[in-house]
Amino acid sequence: MGLHRYLMSRVSILLVLAAIWRASIGVRGAFAWYIPPPGTSFYWQLSGSQPGLVDMTVNAQVYDIDGFATSAATIARLHAAGRKVVCYFSFGSAEDYRSDYSQFPRSTLGGLVCNSDDCSEVWEGERWLDVRSSVVRSVLEKRVQLAKRKGCDSIEPDNLDAWSNNIMYKTISRFKITAADQANFNFWIARTVHKYGMSVGLKNPGSLLPAQMGAAFDWALVEQCNQYSDWSQGLWYSGKYGCDYANEFVVRGKAVFIAEYTDSWGTTAGRKNGIQFPQAMCADNNAHGFTTRLYNMDLEPGYRYPFADCLRHKPAGCDGVWRQCIKPAVYQPFLQSGMKRWDAVGQCMRSKVAQCAYK
Repeated sequence: MGLHRYLMSRVSILLVLAAIWRASIGVRGAFAWYIPPPGTSFYWQLSGSQPGLVDMTVNAQVYDIDGFATSAATIARLHAAGRKVVCYFSFGSAEDYRSDYSQFPRSTLGGLVCNSDDCSEVWEGERWLDVRSSVVRSVLEKRVQLAKRKGCDSIEPDNLDAWSNNIMYKTISRFKITAADQANFNFWIARTVHKYGMSVGLKNPGSLLPAQMGAAFDWALVEQCNQYSDWSQGLWYSGKYGCDYANEFVVRGKAVFIAEYTDSWGTTAGRKNGIQFPQAMCADNNAHGFTTRLYNMDLEPGYRYPFADCLRHKPAGCDGVWRQCIKPAVYQPFLQSGMKRWDAVGQCMRSKVAQCAYK
């Protein structure tokens, strides 16, 4: 019995130390919040003729909807239908029609958010926030609390790219937000949302600490990365809009949701940069563990376009490619000198996808 008590005490100490470690890095346990795995079906609706009126007929496991406009009752109905609910809020900008807009001090409101690649168009009434401000973060934490009260399972924080917009458009935000400032803000978001027992997604992950962001956030949402990728170099082109950075989520067993828009692809199977939508692109995206869907730019309800959902066009024999390539023994042969791990995983996937028989 003495030996038994000794062993039990050692186990207890180890458990306590493990709990302290998890608390120190913001982890609340393996099942503290919902983390969607790769291949999870996804539906994204942020607007419509009636704010908060959600098209509940779409067959998707996860609904991403407006956190302000959608009622707790609607979220409860989605839960009753077996859906998980992501609530959208902008964290990097303030929209003048939101109920808490007046809580942001004027000194924390910057330039208007761009609505075009060259910033020739802007979103009227939406301004960048000084995300370094403790006052701004206090208001944003109230949004997290609102999501918790409504029953949201997860949060989509938008406009987490002030630092890169500053680089592209010469401090369009009017604040000198650096990459370090942005990373600090992003990690603060992840910790804060997790504190309230919800998961959090990273919108448009890019070159900012991709491995660390993939570890801190629970899923990713990427816009138009197929449209802007250089398909002469394959899906994993490491350009500004390439899909490759999202691979840091897949290799951790976390979903990546990709949105392409009808404004660019059309409402039928059109072509862009030499790639056919949806057949070849869907086959490639599915094989890499991505969930890809075609939306209208306004994210209104009623997406009934032909080929809108890549999960309906799965490539024969390719669904498990990403699961194979995340194994070190499988991707190691693709790892060249100076190459990052996820690039080698991507090269592995591209090689294996090329051998698949597409439907």
